[in-house]
Amino acid sequence: MQKRHELEKRESRYCAFCDHTGIIRNPYYEQASGDAMSPCPRCVLNRCSCGGEDPYYIFDGGIKECPCRETRMKIDQAKEIYARSGIDKKYRWRFINEYESRNKLGEAAKSAAYDIIRRFPDVDKGLYLWGNPGTGKTLLSTIILTELITRHAVEGRYIKISRGFFQRIRSTFNVESVTYGMGNAIEKEFAEADILVVDDFGTQRDSPWEQETLYNLVDARYEAEKFTIFTSNINPLKALTEIAGGRILSRIKEMCRIMEITGPDYRDRL
Repeated sequence: MQKRHELEKRESRYCAFCDHTGIIRNPYYEQASGDAMSPCPRCVLNRCSCGGEDPYYIFDGGIKECPCRETRMKIDQAKEIYARSGIDKKYRWRFINEYESRNKLGEAAKSAAYDIIRRFPDVDKGLYLWGNPGTGKTLLSTIILTELITRHAVEGRYIKISRGFFQRIRSTFNVESVTYGMGNAIEKEFAEADILVVDDFGTQRDSPWEQETLYNLVDARYEAEKFTIFTSNINPLKALTEIAGGRILSRIKEMCRIMEITGPDYRDRL
């Protein structure tokens, strides 16, 4: 009820032009030499008197916060979070209106993504997107992450399950590594992020240690009720039944809405 009240309050404060966020996002900011995020000109800048000068106060016979200060501070915070999110460069600053669904499965996944973006943080489950390569799973998952970070300035991370991921953790056991002894801190970073995208999950035939590492990550997020998105090229109901004794699949089925995105590889059109 409280989350719904916060959503209604936000919608009444901001306008439809910025999708009731107070923030305009510009994916082409580099080409235009502008900012990736800026206050909405219709419901924020029209009340601004500070001219965008940090710390966004008005000095006129006294000191008081400019009406734009909350939005500008949120933008500053979101930019810092986004810079450390780990999203690959080719997926950065992509938004939901750019996602093109190619069939009914893609359209359903896009609808689910928009529902999450619209209702967050009043969301009960994450997503598990699976299907053949090239159908937009990674793009859609990073779009959701981008939307939530830029709208809410919440901590979010993107990780790709690969040999590099496990090597990063293994290196913390090497006394000669610069990350020696930091294994718990790295795992904690992923386990405690408000939003986590786990890309290419469950497609490897991992060692018992790797399987246990993945289970511990999933279990930690399950116990903390953290919002998580997984992508995979394989149906989890088949691929995950034997991993970690089926414990990972059991957790994911409770944490996420499992959705299939299959179809032609869009890269074949290039």
